[in-house]
Amino acid sequence: FFFTQKTAYEIGVRLVGSEMCIRDREEFIRLEDFSSSQEGQLPEGWYVRSRDEDSPKLYEVQKEADTYYLAAQDTGLSVILLKIAHWNPHEFPILSWCWRADALPPNGNEHVTETNDSAAGVYVIFQETWGLGLPIQNKYVWSTTLAEGTIGRRDMIARPYFLVEQSCYGSLGRWEREVVDLIADYGNTFGGKPKPRTLGIGVLTDSNNTHSYAEAYYADVRLWRREALDNGSIPDHCACLPAGDLTPQAGAQKTRTNP
Repeated sequence: FFFTQKTAYEIGVRLVGSEMCIRDREEFIRLEDFSSSQEGQLPEGWYVRSRDEDSPKLYEVQKEADTYYLAAQDTGLSVILLKIAHWNPHEFPILSWCWRADALPPNGNEHVTETNDSAAGVYVIFQETWGLGLPIQNKYVWSTTLAEGTIGRRDMIARPYFLVEQSCYGSLGRWEREVVDLIADYGNTFGGKPKPRTLGIGVLTDSNNTHSYAEAYYADVRLWRREALDNGSIPDHCACLPAGDLTPQAGAQKTRTNP
């Protein structure tokens, strides 16, 4: 599974920091804004699975003015980037983040293995199954073809449920803020309620099944208490992020800029 390669010490260090944040009464926790990372490098505290360690790195931190964000490209490698992050989703059930898609994999359709590519995807890994240790996870996607609100899962072992938050080309090249209810979404996918401690988050920009190109950007991932959503006090924290190329692209062939 994703996190088995990490040592107990590494997991413990991150857990202590997360639990300290959760004990205060701030309205939100900033899970990641990439500001502690070096430009042109993988973000601090994130890693790839062992099978991808020898692959070109598809992600790098970029900065414009005082704003940091994560840039992602794929021309067919499909490398997931992961971060250990423990929090109680019952105390902080609302997740928000910023993302921008500049190139969509043509005909990408998360329902079908042959076209299962998404310009952008954000994973929430809740827990593992008892015995086999398989991940229980939801994946929020920016889909090329599926309508917003679509929920599905391919019929393969340990696959995440996907939930479509953005669709097609309408917002291409523009930063969008997403706000999702983790508890409600878990109930709609797996049923019941998740355990009171998550395992982590991940991002994936991929185009391997469509043999094409995908490009996306990620920024400012936050956790909120439910009252922030109920009170309408979650701001658009994506409004000041830099705009992208507004020309629609589907599978455009570009030069990879992986480090």
